[in-house]
Amino acid sequence: MARRGAESRLATKLLPTDARAHNRTLVIQTVLRSRDVSRADVARITGLSRITVSELVAGLVSDGIIVETGSRATAGRPGKPATLLAINPDVFTTVAVDLSQPGEFHGSLLTLDGSEIRHAVVDGNARGDGAVAQVLGLVAQLAESTTIPIGGIGIGTPGIVDDSGVVLESTNLGWRRLALADVVRERFSVPTRVENDANAAIVSELDSQHSDDLLLVRVGAGLGGAAFVGGQLVRGASFAAGEFAHVRTPPAADGSATVEESVQSLLRTADRLRDQLPDRPEAAALLEATQRQIGALIGQTLTPAVAMLDVPMVIIDGPRELDVAIIAEAAQTAIRNQRSLVSGRLCAVMPGVNGPDAVLLGMAGIVRSLAIAAL
Repeated sequence: MARRGAESRLATKLLPTDARAHNRTLVIQTVLRSRDVSRADVARITGLSRITVSELVAGLVSDGIIVETGSRATAGRPGKPATLLAINPDVFTTVAVDLSQPGEFHGSLLTLDGSEIRHAVVDGNARGDGAVAQVLGLVAQLAESTTIPIGGIGIGTPGIVDDSGVVLESTNLGWRRLALADVVRERFSVPTRVENDANAAIVSELDSQHSDDLLLVRVGAGLGGAAFVGGQLVRGASFAAGEFAHVRTPPAADGSATVEESVQSLLRTADRLRDQLPDRPEAAALLEATQRQIGALIGQTLTPAVAMLDVPMVIIDGPRELDVAIIAEAAQTAIRNQRSLVSGRLCAVMPGVNGPDAVLLGMAGIVRSLAIAAL
C-alpha cells in the first residue's frame, strides 16, 4: 500500500482552487510572522503579484482573519500611506500537549498568534488506559476554558508514531498500536495531530537555528532523537528515525546496556549528587563530570549519523535541572575527536533555545499551520 508521501508526489496537477488555497495560506503565514506589514510588503515577501495579494487580503479581512491596524508613517513621501495588517488572534485557538516530561503531562491553550492563554499540568505517572484518560482530561480542561473555537489539537508523545497518529509503541506510557489521534478527535470533534516528542521539538528549533540540516537529542525521562535533513523531517521506513537510544553501547555483547540505560544511570547519579550539593563541596565537580559523561556518550553514539549526513548542527534539549550546555560541549568534543575531516564544516552542538517548552511550541506550530491551511 502506498504511503501518504508517495501519494502526494504522484499528484502532479495543481488545480486553480489548490493554488488559491496555497496562496491564501501563504498570505496568512506571512502576516502572522511579520510586524507592521502592508499589502505591498506581503507581495514582496511572498513573490505574489500585488493584485493577487490585494484580492486575497480583501477576502481575509472580510472573513475576519486579517484586520487593518492603521497606517504607516511616511513623512515626506507623497501618496497614500500604506495600510498595516495583522492577524486577528481570536479566529481560533490551538491546544498543544506534551507527554514527555518526567511524571507530568503539560498542556497549553494558545491564540492564533501563539500567545498562551492557559497552561495546565496533570499527573503523568499513569500508563495504558489510565494515561489516555489523563490526556483526555487535560485537553478537556484547556478546551473548556475558552469560548474561542479550537482549530486543532496537537500531542507530542514519547515513542514511535506513524503518520496517521497511531502510537505504534511507547514503552514509557505502556501504549502499543494506540490510535490516539482518533481517540482525541472523536472525543472533541477537532482536527488532531499526534507526533513523536523529539520530532515536535526539532520543529520548534528550526526557525531559530535557520538550518535545513539538523539533529536533535532529548534527554529526560527517556532518550530520543529527531533528524531534519534537506529541509525535510526524516521519519524512517518504520517511523522510527531518531530512535538511537536502543543502540547498545560498546562493547556490544549480550547483556550490555543500551545508550538509554547508560544515560539514565548517569542521570540518577546526577540527581544524587545534586541533592548533596549543600553539604558536600566536592559534589559540584562530580556532578559536572557526570554530565560530561552523558554528553560524551551521546556524542560518540551520534558520530556515525553526523558523518553520514554531514549535518552542521546538533541540538540537545533537557530538563531545567540539567546543565545542557555542559552536555552539549562534551558531545561536541566527542564528535570532533572521532571525526577526521580533510575539509568541510565541523558539527556544532548546542543547547536548544526552547528548553522544556520545545515540544509544546513545536506541536502548537504544527497544528497552527494545519488549522491555517483549513481556513
